[in-house]
Amino acid sequence: MHRFVLLLCLAALTTGLLAPAAGADPARGAIFSGTGVWIDIWDALEKNPTSVVATAQEREVSVIYVETSNAKSKVDVVNPAPLKELVVLAHAAGIRVVPWYLPGFQRPKVDQRRLAAAMAIGGSEAVDGIAVDIEATYVKSASLRAQRAAALVAWLRTTYPKAAIGAIIPSPVNMYWPIFPYDALYTSADAFLPMCYPPRRLSDQQMYDMTVGCVTKIRDLTGDQATPVHLVSGLAGGLSSGGLNAAARGARDAGANGFSLYDLATTKANGWAALATWSAG
Repeated sequence: MHRFVLLLCLAALTTGLLAPAAGADPARGAIFSGTGVWIDIWDALEKNPTSVVATAQEREVSVIYVETSNAKSKVDVVNPAPLKELVVLAHAAGIRVVPWYLPGFQRPKVDQRRLAAAMAIGGSEAVDGIAVDIEATYVKSASLRAQRAAALVAWLRTTYPKAAIGAIIPSPVNMYWPIFPYDALYTSADAFLPMCYPPRRLSDQQMYDMTVGCVTKIRDLTGDQATPVHLVSGLAGGLSSGGLNAAARGARDAGANGFSLYDLATTKANGWAALATWSAG
């Protein structure tokens, strides 16, 4: 009987039926504001911090989001030396650095260790925040997966109470997790970063509507219209100029706190134009 009640409570929490007090802090949430660029462990750019920072500075980008590892990586941090240099160079240029890690939720202690390693990539030069990429479906039980995702971000908040924490999530408009811990993440994280990628080729108007929906749905689900949302559009290389511009306008009009494209390696002139559109307000 007790186990049944516990499962009911978990389901209520992860589907948004309960409304715990927010743990987000506006100052921490602001770390995820402005424009951004994304680099993953497969990008050659991750080994060239000078080039990354020069591009970010030229394009007046606010934040560099860089992947440190994922659940399948053999090490806790891939390319540690270039990442340490990236933090130093970016800070010297006035640009924030937020490392991100993609957990598998199969080995919670490993996921915790790798997030701790991500927090430490700058050595004595502290990173500006941390983001957890909540998308992997290796754990087949929907309720267990949601529970472990919520627990991991809660652990991160407890372990690093002053850290700016971002939750990178699948598009809430096309959510493929049958149970997703929106309320739990709202309690532990400071911002949501939805991967608002089109599921198929969309018209510019459809792209605009979907992007607006990604922002508004998160705020509706958390019950807080001020929830910080950094909208991540993409994949940059597969979007038309019209689609990129529509995404930028949708994020702007919906009141997103930040806007970026996945990823830096595939961003072309039309992508930079989209970031400029969002920045122009």
